[in-house]
Amino acid sequence: MAALPYRLHIFDGQYEVLHDRRHVVILDLSIPGYATILSQQLQTLTRAALDANEPMDSPRLEVRDAATGVKILDWTGA
Repeated sequence: MAALPYRLHIFDGQYEVLHDRRHVVILDLSIPGYATILSQQLQTLTRAALDANEPMDSPRLEVRDAATGVKILDWTGA
């Protein structure tokens, strides 16, 4: 599988935070290294949300296809 663009949406539980910002990452989800990249993105976006005074008790990412918006996976960093 080739590296493709994915849009990241960050949530605190069910509530989307930083929804007015666009976060796109180019990933190949078929290789093991994507887990490290998503964990780093989750950490960075969680910090950005906290800086914006958003509640972040249970942060998670939704990885969506950048073109269609279809959810590919949920990522909690675990």
